Amino acid sequence: MNFFGLDIGSHSLKVAQVEKSGDSYQLVALGIASSPGDGVVSESPGSLTALSEAIKKLCAEAKIDTNNVVVALPEDKVFTRVMEMPSMKDEELDSAIGWEAEQYIPLPMEEVSLDYQVVSRPEKGKDQKMEVLLVAAPKRLIEKYLLVLENAGLRPVSLETEIIAIARSVAPPDSFPIMVVDLGARATDIAIVNQGQIVFTRSIGTAGEALTRAVATELKLDPAQAEEYKKAYGVDPQQLEGKVKGAIGPILDAVVKEMGKAIEYYQSKHTENPVKRAVLTGGTAGLPEMVSLLAQKLGIEVQLADPFARLKKEGEILAKLPEGAAPLYAAAVGLALKEVG
Repeated sequence: MNFFGLDIGSHSLKVAQVEKSGDSYQLVALGIASSPGDGVVSESPGSLTALSEAIKKLCAEAKIDTNNVVVALPEDKVFTRVMEMPSMKDEELDSAIGWEAEQYIPLPMEEVSLDYQVVSRPEKGKDQKMEVLLVAAPKRLIEKYLLVLENAGLRPVSLETEIIAIARSVAPPDSFPIMVVDLGARATDIAIVNQGQIVFTRSIGTAGEALTRAVATELKLDPAQAEEYKKAYGVDPQQLEGKVKGAIGPILDAVVKEMGKAIEYYQSKHTENPVKRAVLTGGTAGLPEMVSLLAQKLGIEVQLADPFARLKKEGEILAKLPEGAAPLYAAAVGLALKEVG
C-alpha cells in the first residue's frame, strides 16, 4: 500500500510521497501550495471546503498516486509533554496514563484523544522513573481534519503531531542529542531528540507572524511590505542599516531564551549527554543570517535541516527544488516516512 505525507500549515500546504526500495528511500512526489483562509482552525464550512479543494488540487499537481495519507496536527493546537512516571509494565501504564494526563491537559478528558509512547525505562533494579511522551488532541480538531480529508477524497491512515514527524525526517535514530526547532508562521516548536526519541518538547506562540508585525510597526510598513522586508533582509546587520534586524531582535531574543531553557532543562537531567547541535525547519528558519545569529546566541552548532538526507539524491524532483526550500518540507517528508519504515 502506498502512502503520502500531508502537512497543513497555517500559510502553506506541503505534500511528499516516499517509496522504499531495499534499504533506501526514493522521493517520488513533492509539492507546495498556499493554504486558503484560516485553514483547519476555522469553524467556517466554506473555509474548510476551500481547504479540501486546495489539497485536492495540490495532490493532482504533485502527481500523488495514492489517496492514503498521513497527516500532521499543529503542535500549538495539541498538548505534548514528556512525563516522568514510576516504572511500570505496559498493561499498568495503559490504566495509569489517563490519571497522569489529567495533571497536564487543560481540557476535560472526554474532549481529547490520548496517545502515548514510552521514551525510556530504567534497567531492572534501578530506582529511577520512566519517561513517557504524552500527546492529547482535542476531538473537535480531529473531527475537522477528518472532514477536510474526506472532502478531498483522501483516506487518513494516521495522524501525528508536526514535531514528531519533523524529528523523524531530520534527527537520525543513531544521533546524539539534537535540538529541533520548527520556526513556523504562528508558533515555534522545540524538541530535543536523542537517538530518534523525543525527550523534551514544547510550543511557543511566537514565530514568523510576530516578527512581521514587529517589522511593520518599527518601519511603518503595511503587512505585505513588512513580510517582504523580513524575508529579504532577515537579521543581517549589514542590510538596510540593520533596521529589520533591530525590529526583529527583541522578539527573536524571547524565542532564543526559550530554546536556551529547553537545553538547560534537558541537560539538568542528562548531564552526561549534552546538546551540541540545533537544526532549524520552517519558513522563518531561512531568513538571512538566522543560522549564524542563533549559533552565536546559543553557543552550539546550528544548521538548516535537510529532511531529504535519508533519501536517494538522484531524480528531477530535488534538482528542481529552490535553494533554501528543503526545511519547509521536514514535516511532510517525516509523515511520508512513517508508513514506509
